[in-house]
This record gives sequence, structure tokens and C-alpha cells, in this order.
Amino acid sequence: MDITLTNYEDESHQLDKPASLLVVDDDLRARESLVVLLKRQWSDIAQAADGEEAISQIQSRHFDLIILDLNMPKKSGDQVLSFIKNKNIQTTVIILSGETSINKVTEAVRLGAYDIFRKPYSYHELEHAIRNALHKVRIEEEKTQIQNRLAQSEELHRYMVDNSPDLIYILNLAGEFTFVNDSVTRLLGYHKAELLGKHYSEFIAEKDRLKAEYLFHERRKASRSNGTIEIGLKCRSKHPSKPFEVTTRPIELKSMGIYAVDSKDSRSVSTYLGTYGVARDISSRKKAEELITYQAYHDLLTKLPNRAMLHDRLDLAIKQANRSGETLIVMFLDLDRFKLINDSFGHVVGDQLLVEVADRLKVEIRTGDTLARLGGDEFMLLLPQPTSREQAESVAQKLIASLQQPFYLKGKEVYVNVSIGISVFPVDSNDINTLIKNADMAMYEVKSTGKNGYTFYNDKLEHAAAEKISIESGLRQALKKDELEIFYQPQIDVLTSQIVGVEALLRWNHPQLGLVSPNYFIKQAEESRIIEQLSEKVLTSVASDLFGNKEFLQSRIKVSINLSPTDIRQKEFPENFVSLAAGFDIEPGRLEIEITENTFMSDIQACTRKLQVLANKGISIAIDDFGTGYSSLNYLRELPVNAVKIDYSFISEIEHSKKGAALVSAIVGMAHGLGINIIAEGVENERQSEYLQSLDCHVMQGYLFSKPVTVNEFLESVTIQQKKSLASSA
Repeated sequence: MDITLTNYEDESHQLDKPASLLVVDDDLRARESLVVLLKRQWSDIAQAADGEEAISQIQSRHFDLIILDLNMPKKSGDQVLSFIKNKNIQTTVIILSGETSINKVTEAVRLGAYDIFRKPYSYHELEHAIRNALHKVRIEEEKTQIQNRLAQSEELHRYMVDNSPDLIYILNLAGEFTFVNDSVTRLLGYHKAELLGKHYSEFIAEKDRLKAEYLFHERRKASRSNGTIEIGLKCRSKHPSKPFEVTTRPIELKSMGIYAVDSKDSRSVSTYLGTYGVARDISSRKKAEELITYQAYHDLLTKLPNRAMLHDRLDLAIKQANRSGETLIVMFLDLDRFKLINDSFGHVVGDQLLVEVADRLKVEIRTGDTLARLGGDEFMLLLPQPTSREQAESVAQKLIASLQQPFYLKGKEVYVNVSIGISVFPVDSNDINTLIKNADMAMYEVKSTGKNGYTFYNDKLEHAAAEKISIESGLRQALKKDELEIFYQPQIDVLTSQIVGVEALLRWNHPQLGLVSPNYFIKQAEESRIIEQLSEKVLTSVASDLFGNKEFLQSRIKVSINLSPTDIRQKEFPENFVSLAAGFDIEPGRLEIEITENTFMSDIQACTRKLQVLANKGISIAIDDFGTGYSSLNYLRELPVNAVKIDYSFISEIEHSKKGAALVSAIVGMAHGLGINIIAEGVENERQSEYLQSLDCHVMQGYLFSKPVTVNEFLESVTIQQKKSLASSA
């Protein structure tokens, strides 16, 4: 439907324009005399000498009033009147004529003459007639303009109503539809005629009828009417094969009462006629709200419940268990080796693995159980129904078994295991967060003892967790309060009895426990990343303790510093270590770093690259505790290793076990074959020393030679050794 809008402002300006007159008379003197008189009141006056000229001017422009003589040559006044009538030209005609025939006068009136004056006439009467005629013209024009405006306004409003996206309706007193706009077809699938005369309740969803009753009978006017409410309207089925299928569309409804007002007495009581309402389709908003709600309570990757929904269900389950006196189980699941897979194949493949893991786990649980993804590779399972510890173990075993089969990612077989911690309500706690924390704690216990298994929470885990927190907090305070000390244990070449090396050993002068070794705190230092600060502390202390001492600098003693796997895994580790050593003016050839075998187990290539950077600078690499980890000839061949240190656990077996002695012999022989230096640590007696010497292992470290000593005690030994060396050379 096209709407053409008229500019009524232009029409208003046209009403204000001066009146235009046309005087038509073949008598020149009479015509010009009249024009002179008329121009005293009106300025826009044209003349015509006969009917033909008059018609020509009427065709070329509009005249508000025409003063016309009847008897004229060429075309008469009657013919001019006929032309005006036939062409439906809107103008007013006053006749001036000497004609006395009643037929002529009657014909002129029939043809539309407004008034007739017989010559000779009174100008004042003519002027009065002209004014009345022009006034009537203005009234008719204004009336026409108002009618046009009303018609267009009605057309525009109908267009707006029929094309409104909202359903607009009117109900009569009986609650029947008397008007609906075209949107009813688009929104509900009905034709307008199907609603007209029908009661509104036929189209309201059953569950919303009571709520809708108040609104559809709304009698209050707009300012006092109810706010909007949400209800469902019945829709016609869109499937031809299912004509009786009823669906509903959510709408937002607002209505108000319609009243008839007495135009003569506005103070009289208005008459209630019915209800006017607007129903807005809110399907899109509802879908958006549902999506937002879904996202708020679900993990978008796996479509599992998230932490928020888990908390809600766990809260409900605890309340039900409290009433029934039953138990419930909370399991914390963490995938083993997921980070390695994610880093190796990328996040897209990692996400695919998480989805497939979720699918497998869902198969193993009951309908009433809740499996949620907390984030990353962490999942949680709630077993709310009466569950014994035996049933929980059975579920855990099934979950572990479900992940034993390979996953196929990018055409490769990938294996992933799971560690599961279990807490029990109400045995372990009555609190949601504590139950989750306890299950988490139990899961980490599984991680620390080999992974791919399950265990239940117990009080010992709580004590262990508290101790970890205490150690971490204490270490941070120790760094601030300078409670960390460096002790030095010499490495002796038994052939010359000379100190050829020294290992810097970190000790914590604990406020309550006294001097403690790294065995007490090193694991927690690595987990909390405090280890990086401790390693820097050791290197700083070594620089100030030893490399500022003249006698030590003159010796060729090499200093060994222990580094953890966490240190090595830092992206810029080798560059940072070399830069730090250079900052203290430490000669690289006097430094040796000791690493354990598990340092390079996760990524041998990356570890080799980093250690090679250090080796290229002249820093030596030693494998500490050799034989206790996952050593192999292949690793020794690939890594830039200068020395291996035989662990004290093997040295202690030399006297008591032939197998122990044989292992030591094998390690020494292997190292010699690869051209790698050997250092035996933990040597405590002469028999151990003699056996090692028989294997051609001459560099030793242990209490047989010296316990770890303070820097002053160590430097005193260095000074004595240097003086002896100078004396012998002299």
C-alpha cells in the first residue's frame, strides 16, 4: 500500500493569497470602468473581451471569481458557464447582463452561476456579492482541506496499524474481537476474519488464561492501566500434515479501556466501550534470554553443566540428603597429560579431545547424576542418589576404564588418563565449597602418587595441604627475612687430595624447625614457582661468597649449582642464566649446573637446546642423582653432559649388596665409555672410597671428606690448599 503525503502547509499558504478575479465583457468602457472600481479592493484582476478569450485564460490559470456578461460575440456567457461546468473547474461566477428573459436567467443558474445582476446594477451590491462569494470560496477551501487532512490522517494511521509489527486489537464489552490488524496473520497464522467476533480466550494458552483475564478486561485508561505482562498466544500449525497441532508464541501485552465521551458535556460520565490492546512478539527476546541462561549454566564447548549449575544442584542435593539422612558423592576429575596433548596438537584438537572425553564420561553415569566441566581439563561428578563408598569406587573405575581406549585426533592415536578425587557428604563436610575442595585435594594426591587412579579424601590430606600452605608462606617470609643460607660441600680428587669442585647447598634456617634441607621445602617451592627466586638467591650468594674471594679466584675449583625442572622449563631460561652470571662477573668455565633426570623427560629436544646454549658458553652440565630416574644411554648421547653424579643410595649399597656394587660398576663403566666425568656423592667410609677408586672413579663428595660447611669454613680450606700448592711449587 502506497501512501502519498500532502504538504498542508503549502495549502494554508494558498488560502492566504490575494483573490484572483476575471472580468469578461465585450463592452470595453463598462469592462474597464468595473476593473477600475474593483482594483480599489483587489489587485489581481484580469480582463477578457469575449467568451473565447475568457476560456483561453481560464485554461491557463485559476481564478477565484469570474464576473461574466452573457451576451458576447464569438462565445457567449452561457458557453463559458458550460465549459466551466463540463471541465469541473472550481471557481465562482457572477453574471452581469442586460438580458431580461427568465429562461436565460434560469439557464445561467442551472449552469452554476452564483449570483446574477441586471445592467445597470449597483456597484455596492455587486461588491457585497463578490465579498460573500469569496468568503464562501475560502470556507469551502478550508473545509476541503480539513477533510483531506482527516482522510489522509486516517489512511496514514490505518497504514501504520496494519503494517505495525505488533498485533493491535479492540475488544467489545463481551470480550470479542471487533478489530485486529494484519499482523495477526504473520504472528499467529490466522486470517483477520477468523478472529473477528471470537472471544479472546479461544486464543490464549491454557496456562496463561487466568493471568490474561485481568488484562483483557482492563477498564482503566492509558495513564492508569496495568503494565505489560507476558503470555502465550495460540498459533495455527505451519505444517499442512498436522493441521490440529497447536503451538504458542510468547507475547508482551498491554491494554487499556476505551470510552465514549459526550462532546457536549465533557464532565459527564464516559461510557465504557471495550478494550484496546497491543501484543508484541517477544520470541526473539525469549530465545536470547534462553541462550543467555543456557550460557550462564553450561559449558559451551562440551555442553555440560558448568560450575554455577553444579553449585545449584549440589546445594539442592545436600538439602535433600540432610532431610533423608543419606550420603552423596562428589568426584573431582582431572585429565592426565592433557597439557602435553594440547601443546603438541594445538587448542583445536585439545578442544575436540575434551568434547570426546565428556561424551565418554556421560555414557558411564546415571540419569540423575550431574557431570560438569569446571574449566580446562577439570570435570566434576555429583552422585546425588543414595550411594555407598563401594558404588562410588565402581563408578570411578568405570570412568577410568572408559578413557583407556585411544582417541583418534588428526588421524593419530592419543591416550589420556584421569585422576579422580572423591569426597563424601556428610562424612567429609556439610559445606559445598569444602566438599569440592576436599575432592580436589584427593585428586592431587592421586596426581602425586602416579596418576590414573582414584582416592577418597581423608584428614591426612588436609594436614598435608595445610603444611604445604605453611611451607609456601614460610618460604616467602624467608626470602624477605634472609633466613636462607648457602652451605658448601667440597668435591675431592682422591688421587691428589685436592678440592676440585664444590656444591652449593641451600638450607633454610627455619624459625621453629632450625636448619632444614631442601627435601623439606623443594617440592612446594616448585609448585608455587618460588623455586625461581631460590635459584637466583643461590647464584647471587655464590657470586658474593666465592667470586669475590682472591684465593678462590686463583684456584680452579668449579662450583656446582642445583637447578630444578621448573627453572629449565622457563622459555628464556638459558639466556637469563647466562646474563645473570655475567652480571656477577662469574667465569662460565667455573660454573656447573646440576639437573635431575626427570628434568628432560617431558621434552628432550627443548631441554637439549637450552642446555646446549649453556654448554656453548662454557658452563658444565652434570646429571645429579644418576640412576634414580629414567636415565638411558640415548639421553646421555643427546644431551651436552659433562658429568654424572652417582646417587648416594647406590654408594651406600656397595658394602651390603653385590647387586648394588655391580650397578655402581656399570654406571662408572658406561660413563667412561661415553667420555663423561664421574662424581660419587654420599661417600661416607674408606671401603666405599677404595671400591670407587678400583673402578677408576676418583672424584668424590661426602662426609668421609667434609660435611656441608659455611662459606668461611670452605674458604679457609681453599686458602690452606692454595698455600700448600704455592709452597710445593716453590
